[in-house]
Amino acid sequence: MSKKSKVSKVSKDKFVPHQSVPGPLRLEMAIADNSGTVNTDPLFIADRQAILNHVMAYSYLIDEGRWDDWFALFSEDVVFENSTPELGTVLIKGMDAFKDLVNSRYIIPGKNSKGVRRHTQGNVHVAEQTETTAKVRTYMLISSVPAADKLSILTSGTYNANLEKRNGKWTITRWYIEADAPLAPSPLPEGFSEEEFKWIPDPSIEMPGAGAVAVAVKGKVNLKNLPFSMGNLFQNAPVWNWNDIDVVIIDYLTDANSAAAMMPEQLSTFPIPELPGYAAVKAVWAHYRDSSFGSYNEFMPMIPCLFNGEMYLDVPMIYVDKDSAMAAGREIGGWPKKLAKIEFDRIGNEYRVSLERRGQRLASASMKIGGKLFSTPLPADKPVSLPYPYNMTLPLPPPTGKLQDDVALPSTSLKFFPGVGVGNEKASPTIARLVGSPWRMKGNFYSGSEGSISYHKPSDEDPFYKLPVLKVLGAMYFEGDMSLAFKEMRVLADLLKK
Repeated sequence: MSKKSKVSKVSKDKFVPHQSVPGPLRLEMAIADNSGTVNTDPLFIADRQAILNHVMAYSYLIDEGRWDDWFALFSEDVVFENSTPELGTVLIKGMDAFKDLVNSRYIIPGKNSKGVRRHTQGNVHVAEQTETTAKVRTYMLISSVPAADKLSILTSGTYNANLEKRNGKWTITRWYIEADAPLAPSPLPEGFSEEEFKWIPDPSIEMPGAGAVAVAVKGKVNLKNLPFSMGNLFQNAPVWNWNDIDVVIIDYLTDANSAAAMMPEQLSTFPIPELPGYAAVKAVWAHYRDSSFGSYNEFMPMIPCLFNGEMYLDVPMIYVDKDSAMAAGREIGGWPKKLAKIEFDRIGNEYRVSLERRGQRLASASMKIGGKLFSTPLPADKPVSLPYPYNMTLPLPPPTGKLQDDVALPSTSLKFFPGVGVGNEKASPTIARLVGSPWRMKGNFYSGSEGSISYHKPSDEDPFYKLPVLKVLGAMYFEGDMSLAFKEMRVLADLLKK
């Protein structure tokens, strides 16, 4: 090859790009050659093609798991370097330590992997080339498709290669990977000398005081300063309040056996003399503009039932769209609350409501607001008489000689917490109580017309289908305030008490 055919080396000591990328020590690499020199020497061009083909084979061979062919890309005295944010820089010299690292990071984990990984190279640039040496840089993009499902980008970065032409064939003598993003760690080679293997921890995450004698520090949370809820999602209060609320209620018939199958055995269905064999369900949708838990929406089917001759509303399912409301309901009352998307849409006097989970609509209802049925406070001496069907599912207290500021809707819930440890292999409960909670409502109650309700997408996770809608009885609308006092909640039955 003539002197004219050679491409001059373009280099700079300790050239380190990507200074803004967080991470450990950056190693020097070749600087891009921007000479644009045209080389017409056939051997030079043939070498260039061989160099590019050799470097590109890296990605195909590693992705296809052709490990013997992949290792053959490198010289026996290969220098492998890998710099990764939050992990550090690995420096390896020699094929033995190199194979040890690759085996623990790729080969062994890949045997049980169902994912497809791709090492994509782009912007390939030969920065230097002589008769026997070359330097190549290429951008990398490592992606994965777990179980052929969804594309996931693991990291971008650069591959940097030094090559030598030995015995008429190009081989990689140095391979340096500069990753832009943290990657999962893997075991490091063991049993090698410092000359063969060295790891430099990422200096940006060095812990102050590392190397000092470690001592145990006793925990500081106790029953005196313990947050009131698991996760500290809500605060304790003698009374919880819900202000300026809208409640849409659709009353419908289901069969008595279906209702009984959803209730604790301490309760019984509320018999309807005119409709033997049937039970009522109150599908309650509530929009709380302001409350002790902020603004949120709620939905619950409530089954009118009897406990020791007194009427309650049992709650077998309940949904909210705020985690603080979910946590409070579960931890205090044992209500089986779940998170859902609950929407209220009002146009004039018509309400349309719906509930979705995981993008699937599970329930929907609609009604038109009618005339006022009654308001609080209730009269002191005159009973409030409700027309059918409201008299079946909303019993009002008799006059007491004094104004009654609110209407109490007593509900029941099964508060159940499984135990752990020896003797609890079957998750037998440490708490199993039937809890009664009177929800006190102040405001205006209205009749409703054209009430409808539908349950969609039957599933055992959200078993609305177990309370089938046989006939809509009517609809009701409430506007006002609501409260619940801890002191008025009580344990109706302790299921563990002998």
